[in-house]
Amino acid sequence: MSRYLWVAVGIIIAAIIAGTAAYYYAHNTSGKGVATAPAITRTTIATQVATTRVTSSSAASTVTSGAQLSPEEIEAIKYMAEEEKLALDVYTKLAQMYPSVKVFSNIAKSEQTHVNAVLSLARKYGISITLGPPGKFANPHLQELYNKLIEEGSKGLEQALKVGALIEETDIKDLQEWIAKVHHEDIKQVFECLMMGSRNHLRAFVSTLEKMFNTTYTPQVLSKQEFEKIISSPMETGPSNTCAKLGINVGSTGH
Repeated sequence: MSRYLWVAVGIIIAAIIAGTAAYYYAHNTSGKGVATAPAITRTTIATQVATTRVTSSSAASTVTSGAQLSPEEIEAIKYMAEEEKLALDVYTKLAQMYPSVKVFSNIAKSEQTHVNAVLSLARKYGISITLGPPGKFANPHLQELYNKLIEEGSKGLEQALKVGALIEETDIKDLQEWIAKVHHEDIKQVFECLMMGSRNHLRAFVSTLEKMFNTTYTPQVLSKQEFEKIISSPMETGPSNTCAKLGINVGSTGH
């Protein structure tokens, strides 16, 4: 090897050593090095916006392989994330239309915790879920349902309250069907809490309808017997505040 080649090799080695030292100094010294900030792209901004709107619960921080779940359990988590988002988005929109009727904004706050709880399950099992902006859904059935509910709720306050009751009936029915298909106890527990919240929300909407319009709500999804059993029973909190420990708000009052 010629003398010039040895010199070139020496320069390269020295550069590598210097670069490594600079990297270590920038990333491992406290208050001395200056780390380079990551570039802020449109993707980063979109992620920050989504995280701000749909925050996550700390209840499930350990990631477990999604392969441990059955296909039905994976589908259940994905579907319920969007269905709970549908409730959140509809109530948020109706709260803007009818700001003096607090039942919409109150229940919207509760629905936010429901979305968070399902997203926590998704993270725990390594399931990728990307929720769209308000009023946008990947599931075409839920997108169509959202559009129809907003159209109906826009006709007047009484119809808007009936929309709320219909959403909660639908949630209860869907959760019953999903619970029958899942096997993991943590998923069942979250879904049971979501269903408890839906029963409480149904009670709130029906009660508000009666107080404001003297209207008796007729169930459209649940059987009359099951509906009457829910309505005639008091608001639920759950055994030993289990749902609260999961970060799930199951109650709502006020109109």
